[in-house]
Order: sequence, then C-alpha cells, then structure tokens
Amino acid sequence: MTERKPGRPPQVEWPACKIQQCSNMTKGGAHGFCHSHYVAARRGEFDLQTGGRLREPQRVASYGDGALCSVQGCGRRPKALGLCQAHWLAQTHGRELGPLRERSVRAVTPCFIYGCNERATSKGMCQRHAHLRDRGRISEHGEPLRDAYKGGKKHYPGPIRNGYGYILVVASDGYTGRTKDGRVLEHRLVMEQKLGRLLEDWEIVHHINGIRSDNRFENLQILDGRKGHGEGHPPGHGVTLVEAQRALEYFKTNHPEEYARLTKGQNG
Repeated sequence: MTERKPGRPPQVEWPACKIQQCSNMTKGGAHGFCHSHYVAARRGEFDLQTGGRLREPQRVASYGDGALCSVQGCGRRPKALGLCQAHWLAQTHGRELGPLRERSVRAVTPCFIYGCNERATSKGMCQRHAHLRDRGRISEHGEPLRDAYKGGKKHYPGPIRNGYGYILVVASDGYTGRTKDGRVLEHRLVMEQKLGRLLEDWEIVHHINGIRSDNRFENLQILDGRKGHGEGHPPGHGVTLVEAQRALEYFKTNHPEEYARLTKGQNG
C-alpha cells in the first residue's frame, strides 16, 4: 500500500490588500485585493495590475440623518441619485422634477352601529357587523335577530345564510326535513314551533317585509302553495325602483305590446 503524501499546509498568514486605505487581508480575493475590492475591480473601479482607481462608484451607499431630496422645496428623504422615491420615479419616466401634488385624504365613515368606531366597509357596517348581518344575527338596520349560537354537537356549525338569502340553523336529531349536515330553514322552524305542528309541503312561509333573514314570528305568514306561489305572495320584494324602471324601459323598447298591457291601468 502506497504511503499517502501530505498536501500543502493551509496558509495561516495573508498579505494585506494592495489598496492603501484598506486593512483587510487578501483571503478570499485575488490579484492582491481583498474580496470586496476584488469584486469592485471586476466591476471596473480599480486596475487589476496597479490597484489604481479607474472611476468613482456610481451608487450612494446610504444617506445620513437629516438628508433631504435634492429637488428644491421637497422635504422627503432621498432614495436614489439624491432624489426621493416620487422624484426618482418622475426622472426615470422622463417627467419634469417639480413640486409634488398633495395627497388626498379619503374621509373615513364609521360604522353606524351605536358604540362601534370601526370603518364602514359594507352598506354602512364595519367588517365585523357585516359578517353578523350575513350570518342572520342582525338585520340590515343593526337590530338583533337572534342570540349567538351556543352550540350542541361540535361538528355542527352555527346559523348560515344560503345562496337565496334564507337562514339555515341546526335542528334536533330526528327532525323531518333536515339537510345532510343537520340544518333546516329557520323561518319554517319558527313557524312550526309557534303552531306546534309540522308544516305541510304545500305550505309556504312568506316574509312580510321581504327580508329573508328577518325570521321573527310577526314577520312570517303562511300561504297556500297549491294555488301558486305568486298568489298572495308579492313579487316585488327585493326589486328596487331603479330596477323596475329599467325593466319597463326594456319592455317599452323591445316589447311594446307587453309594455302597453303592463301600463294599461296607469295610462287609463
């Protein structure tokens, strides 16, 4: 077995960088430079042979305390080339470096719920109260519609609103008409609890004020679905006056016979 020859011993002492004002060692560099000055020499700032400076660095490393933008009248801190962020972008896009426009301050409207100082984000309500409204806990005017769901079984969530605007709540085990996750329409459940019996399939629970999340008993009414859901059930709930006017304009332009039939009583 051949004897393994030892390699070159590691270098312990390194000469100083050839730049006079630099006290770093040449470890990690080349051509007599330290690592930092060697990288600068590769960028063309120093001569690799003599170490003389070829050009000044083009980038300012940092700005001291109290530094301001070089544009007259601008009191912002500089970001690059002695300019603030806004003036630097203006120069980059070839715009004139002049005084900046004052930033417009958007008025903040608070939530209309009494005692809430959060910013209104949805129909005059803050994000938290809008979430309670969408869950059917409070009405559009902020009035409480039900107590918070205390929970029974852990895998049953609280009241939710379906895609049609109706509220679904958790029903007891064995309740007829429950969905797969144990929920039932709240307005039908409230009516059944007040009547003390189960509703028939043809019985329709109508919201008098047209708000499908307002499931108070005094706001509910039973209609006979065998006569047609439209009979006794006002079809105008949820339609604004603007939408009704647009519909009439559409019939007036595209279906004049239907428009004449719809407005016959008014024109007469």
